[in-house]
Amino acid sequence: MQLAHYQGLGFMNYPKITFVGLYVWIALSMLTVYPVMGQTTFTESAAAYNLNMGGGKDGGHAWADYDLDGDFDLVVNTNGRGYLMRNDGGSFTDVTSSLAPDFTSGSLERTALFVDFNNDGYPDIFRNRHNDVRIYLQDPATNRFGNGTGGTAPNQRFTSLADGMNTEGAGALDYDGDGDLDIFIDNHNYGIDILQNDGNGNFTHVTRKADSPNPPYNVADPTTWPLGLVQDATDGDYGSATDFNDDGWVDIVVRKRNQVDLFTNLGGTFQNGVNIDDANNSNKGSVAFYDFDNDGDFDLFWTENGINQIHRNNGDGTWTGLGAATGIPINFSGQIEGLACGDVDNDGDIDIFLTGSSTSKLYLNQINNGGGAMSFIDSGLTFNANPGEGCTFIDVDNDGDLDLYVNRSGPNRLYINQLGALSRPNHLYINIIEDRDAFGLLNTEERFGVGATSKILDCDGNVISGTREVNGGYGHGTQETGVIHFGLPSGPLVPIVVEVAYPRTTGGRVVVRRQLRPIDFNNGSINIVDVFPDSANQPPTATDDSATTLEDTPVTLDPLVDNGNGADTDPEGQPLEVLSVTQPANGTSVLNGAGTVTYTPDPGFFGSDSFTYTIRDNATCTFTSEQDTATIFITVYRDNDNDGIDDRSDLDDDNDGIPDALENDCGPDVSGFDAHWPLENSTNDNSGNGYNLQAGSVGYSNESVHGLSSASFNGVSNYLQYSDGTFLNQQITNFSYAFWIKPNNLIGIQTLLDEGGGTNGVAIRLNGNILENAIREGGAGSQVSTSSFTFPNDGQWHHIAFTYDNGTVIMYLDGVASTAINTGFGTLAAHGSAHSFGRSSGDAFGQGTGNYFGGLMDEILHYPTVLSQSDINDLIYGTCDEDGDGVANTIDLDSDNDGVYDAVEAGHTQGHTAGVISGPYGNNGWANAVETLPESGIANYTLSNTDTTGNPDFLDTDSDGDGCSDANEAYADANADGGDNDYYGTGNPPVINANGSVAGALYPIPADADSSGTFDFHEAGAAPVISIQPFDSQACLGCSAIFFVTVSNADAYQWQVFNGSSWVDLTDMGIYSGTTTNTLSLTNITTTENGNRYRVILDSQSFICANTISNIAVLTVQVNTVITNRRITYRVNKN
Repeated sequence: MQLAHYQGLGFMNYPKITFVGLYVWIALSMLTVYPVMGQTTFTESAAAYNLNMGGGKDGGHAWADYDLDGDFDLVVNTNGRGYLMRNDGGSFTDVTSSLAPDFTSGSLERTALFVDFNNDGYPDIFRNRHNDVRIYLQDPATNRFGNGTGGTAPNQRFTSLADGMNTEGAGALDYDGDGDLDIFIDNHNYGIDILQNDGNGNFTHVTRKADSPNPPYNVADPTTWPLGLVQDATDGDYGSATDFNDDGWVDIVVRKRNQVDLFTNLGGTFQNGVNIDDANNSNKGSVAFYDFDNDGDFDLFWTENGINQIHRNNGDGTWTGLGAATGIPINFSGQIEGLACGDVDNDGDIDIFLTGSSTSKLYLNQINNGGGAMSFIDSGLTFNANPGEGCTFIDVDNDGDLDLYVNRSGPNRLYINQLGALSRPNHLYINIIEDRDAFGLLNTEERFGVGATSKILDCDGNVISGTREVNGGYGHGTQETGVIHFGLPSGPLVPIVVEVAYPRTTGGRVVVRRQLRPIDFNNGSINIVDVFPDSANQPPTATDDSATTLEDTPVTLDPLVDNGNGADTDPEGQPLEVLSVTQPANGTSVLNGAGTVTYTPDPGFFGSDSFTYTIRDNATCTFTSEQDTATIFITVYRDNDNDGIDDRSDLDDDNDGIPDALENDCGPDVSGFDAHWPLENSTNDNSGNGYNLQAGSVGYSNESVHGLSSASFNGVSNYLQYSDGTFLNQQITNFSYAFWIKPNNLIGIQTLLDEGGGTNGVAIRLNGNILENAIREGGAGSQVSTSSFTFPNDGQWHHIAFTYDNGTVIMYLDGVASTAINTGFGTLAAHGSAHSFGRSSGDAFGQGTGNYFGGLMDEILHYPTVLSQSDINDLIYGTCDEDGDGVANTIDLDSDNDGVYDAVEAGHTQGHTAGVISGPYGNNGWANAVETLPESGIANYTLSNTDTTGNPDFLDTDSDGDGCSDANEAYADANADGGDNDYYGTGNPPVINANGSVAGALYPIPADADSSGTFDFHEAGAAPVISIQPFDSQACLGCSAIFFVTVSNADAYQWQVFNGSSWVDLTDMGIYSGTTTNTLSLTNITTTENGNRYRVILDSQSFICANTISNIAVLTVQVNTVITNRRITYRVNKN
């Protein structure tokens, strides 16, 4: 049964138009703060409400809505009979004889409690006298009070207690935190007793001296007191069950003499506390806890013959009696018995009503009327002259101000508050409800949150109107309603924060903070808000976000919206605000004024980065806000060529005109695989293990990530399969998969990988735009799925990897890891289902055969090990590096370090600037000039491979295969390669620039020595060949001689002579001519030339790497045998 959510607190609802008109008038007057009037009058009206019960009184009364009709009913104690008065919305009807006939006897004149003891949603009743305690449970079906099932005799009755009985004050509280209401009783000259509730409204006395935790019981030793409560005193009277230190455990105060009065609940046991004052048996008196100074904690008013005063809570466990300095006399003519507290003028502070043998006074608190804290004035109003007893404030007429009901000798009195019209709307009622299932309040069952405290704060947490409580008994045997009244010094239009702290239980304490405008909760008569334990401002839900950007490019996003994982939400629909961000490892994050976040990667960084952000709700009143934190995952895609297309989507990352798929076709960068299916127009395994896939009629596409082709699946019948009963079927502890896909669409279920089937195995699939996987061992009950990804619907290639590490599963999308999930399996059991790419065959998701994949798949790898994050990054970004210079081919403008740009060696003959083809570039990042059509992704040229063997020219340091390096031939310099290797210059590799070009190379237009239109490095050449070597020659003095050579493939000659230590080039001068031809001529030979040794060096312009040197030819000079001088002839003898 549901406890009514009050339309009002009594009856006589003022016409709705009256208040609507009032609010409209205030709005039109532009009043945002209602004035504090600070003065009111009362009209006695008990007879009009049929509440003027006569007779002697020595106790109190209690209010609750027993019939759940939305108004408060009343239990009244007298020295004779008791009364159960039903509120009928216009008057009160005495229903005692029909619903509580046991009330008519017993003279239970002292305390009345009207609370739900058995947690069925219906209030029950406690009444007592000195030697009689009766507990009545309500029957929900008949509303009769008795045994709870229709009988009218008390469900439980105590006429004696173990150590003596003289009961007076009592209160309801959940002292042990088990969710039901127990009862404390002040047993006057004996002790303080606890009746413990079993949850069904049946009570056990648990504070007998025999229950001492440290027997035997000793009044002088608190360690022996059962539950920490003393069992002896000279006098004792009324008390209160109040959480006076606001720690969530409801405490007890009882007016005692010669004994402590305040007992602090420490979680089910009580601590010997503070002795406030000494009770006088001739003055039963009252106690009440209220926040009289609006500082956020409970103060105490204690009535005592001659010493009636406020005890201020010092906040440190001590109390200070303030005496008459508050403006309230400490001594009155006669004794003060009754005490009621409430904000009668709606100014936000607690006023005090005192009544007794010959005095009834109302004192108005002046905190919000210029008087300062703990300053009261006598209202000057006149109330009953007869001796008063228990009294309470309640809004009987449901108009927003507190009326006053007083038990007294003779007819009881009801004083209707006549607060002015401008002050009356300045209020808020808080209906604090307990409905937790754990306490047995199932379905719609509810009860008042007895023991809960509440206060009204501003948005900075400052107290506006001080602490109140849903009291389980206070004053002089009285209990107020469970709905708390607050006056509002700033009126109902100003936003406030309502804080409600429920009593602590074994499960902890629930504190509800809620921002609201009281006027928004006006029901036509009053401003009232319901508060439940789950009314607490629930924290928002921040969802992880994903964003991408290019290298060296900031990205700005709004974390609150859907960034791939759903928008951030708040259960109450409150506005959300990004409160803070942390800093990523590889960049910076900035929270912008508009709530967006800008991430800027560090210069040159690419890869995965992340940072967290914290949001809060209720951003207009941050004191009540709750927070949540999520992670922003950033993928920084490399854009090596700065063409605005990330390398992942860019078909040509360095804009040299050569597609990356060809530049990166060097095999997997991460070794250790046991199967590699590159899908180069074939389903063969390139690992060398022979694990060839069986094709389900797959086609091939020239669009690929690596190499010349990829596998094309039609989404209807194509798939690839491997099964030989051993590989991929055995028990396995560690393994990894990696592959690329480009789906045609993101519609329906498309299985990408199915290994093992539905008993033991793993499956990866697209479920619409969700990439997900499952793994199971032992059949249907064992499925474990990892975190899923939202797959981008961008028509691009994406990389998927999956690792299994002894039961721990991680899936990767484009290098971003999912949350690691521990399957609990450890080693995955052997599995016999055929392994398939592109369809399911009874997979780990529980699917049957089918779910074909439509799209492209490329570069599938299986590893018998667990790939790391860096391994997966290497597979994605590819590090084929032909020249070993640390720059991958895909971003290397000179992939073979020969000093010739790849753009020149490619063979597309397009113009370039420093190795980069001039644009425009399409969305695929490939220059339009080298495609058959823009965006076609198909080259309009054939990659040059001059020697038709091995690597294409851009990876070949001797493109024409003539044994002469491209460096030497391109630069027409036989030493351009430095002689140590075929790279330009020296070093292995030589010093390079960031783009992979050789630092010392000038990259001119390559040489074409023979002007054939073909670069020399593309034109195979050879050294000259001598067919006739030069011969030795004889010549006489003064005669001539020649040396000649017959050669082929020579276009440069250089004759040399040996000077005895080295060969010296000859020039056409003196006796020599033809020094750079095939014939060397000598004239006017002298004896000096006798014995000279000659040779010729032959060069070919088309083969710069080597020349040809002829054999040596010797010149012999012949001398005459007759010498004539002065006409005398001499003959020289032979030899």
